[in-house]
Amino acid sequence: MKEEGRLGTAHVYESMLNRVKNFMAGTSAHLDDITPLWLKAFQNYLLGRQLHWNTISTYMRMLRAVYFRAVDVGLAVYRPRLFKGVYTGTRITVKRAIDEQTLQRLYGLQVKQNCPMDKARMLFLLLFMLRGIPFVDIAYLRKCDLKGNVLTYRRRKTGSWLTVEVLPQAMRLIEKLKSRDTTSPYLFPYINKVGNEAYRQYRNALRRFNALLKRLAVFADIPCSLSSYCARHSWATIANYRNYQQELISNAMGHSSVRVTETYFKRHTDEQIGQMNREIISDILVGIH
Repeated sequence: MKEEGRLGTAHVYESMLNRVKNFMAGTSAHLDDITPLWLKAFQNYLLGRQLHWNTISTYMRMLRAVYFRAVDVGLAVYRPRLFKGVYTGTRITVKRAIDEQTLQRLYGLQVKQNCPMDKARMLFLLLFMLRGIPFVDIAYLRKCDLKGNVLTYRRRKTGSWLTVEVLPQAMRLIEKLKSRDTTSPYLFPYINKVGNEAYRQYRNALRRFNALLKRLAVFADIPCSLSSYCARHSWATIANYRNYQQELISNAMGHSSVRVTETYFKRHTDEQIGQMNREIISDILVGIH
């Protein structure tokens, strides 16, 4: 994965491996030693370390992927339903979406031009306008990925290709945020190296961006915390609120399935549910007193 430039995914595999090593306390284990009981004990170990269920699921899915690769090359015997007793799903956690009014407030917010916080504000809005593009994909965009008003890029996480129409509002933000380094192949100034150094620059830029977004939320008096992924969740949630097909939303975001997209959706409010009920009743019982 490192050779393929998939450094983020490689990092998750390394984290899983380190957890297994800690669980084994220095002893070695063969792939055949991985049994339902072993997996259950490993899951309990992770729970005891106060890991969230989604993190535990990620580690279990990484371990499962390694196991299936080992089966494919003859290093392990296939055992059906081996991972049935441990958690490999996705729990719907606290949502990171903001509503349309908050987005509009951010768009019109007056911040000192070209200061770091204002650039963070513009970048957040750009992430939203480009269909909730993740920060990692923005960071690695090359200048050649943008042709006219069409952006074509390959998602770092899934490898899927996406084509996005860049609307005039988004293009104005790109012009303000793009790299001025004529020697850099990248569209934005967050990285200018390749390989491990590029990944380190991306991680540092992401940390700075999230820190600035926290300051921006306080400055704008936004009650929830802002983060890079908040733009992505907001785009999915607003599209869902506007009754676009969930499969369409999933395709727009480059997800592998609608099930993945559903974890982004924020629950509807009681007022929205009440409004829906009022509209249904009024439509059905129109003219009836």
